[in-house]
Amino acid sequence: MTLESIVKNHPFIDGNKRTGYVLMRLMLMKFNKDVQATQNEKYEFIIAVASGQLDFNGIAIWINRRVKTL
Repeated sequence: MTLESIVKNHPFIDGNKRTGYVLMRLMLMKFNKDVQATQNEKYEFIIAVASGQLDFNGIAIWINRRVKTL
């Protein structure tokens, strides 16, 4: 998963969490989908991914619970 890889592996000097999140949303939007969550939920999600609290399955569950068709 692109999000997990970018957020955890830090390929850039700065902006890894932001880049991973934006890429996730762009991929969803390609299929007319998007995440509906509060700013705080989004922040906590990315921090959980970065800190290792969410693995691949946890990320998929979080996204599936919040994805909506545009």
